[in-house]
Amino acid sequence: MTLINLTNQELEDLLKHPAKPLLLDVRTQQEYDQLGHIPEAVLLPIQELEARLSELDPEQATVVICEHGVRSAHAASYLLYKGFKNISHLSAGMADWVGAREF
Repeated sequence: MTLINLTNQELEDLLKHPAKPLLLDVRTQQEYDQLGHIPEAVLLPIQELEARLSELDPEQATVVICEHGVRSAHAASYLLYKGFKNISHLSAGMADWVGAREF
């Protein structure tokens, strides 16, 4: 499987559908709280990903998010390597996100 890179607009379009993907935010707690996050995004810092892998469903559509798209690309690639099926990431990250945001 290959990693799918999503633009802001593509993610916003996905979030309009009833079957929304899991939004997996791999930033730190501080970034998540202070820089804001997409509503309903689940925080799972990248440094905890391997230890908490069993909390995720390998069959669920998942969009991995970070601040600039670097950590999310690494985390998404790791998930694909571990057998997850429908993984993508927000390529420009939260730094470029213009959609809804919670603090």
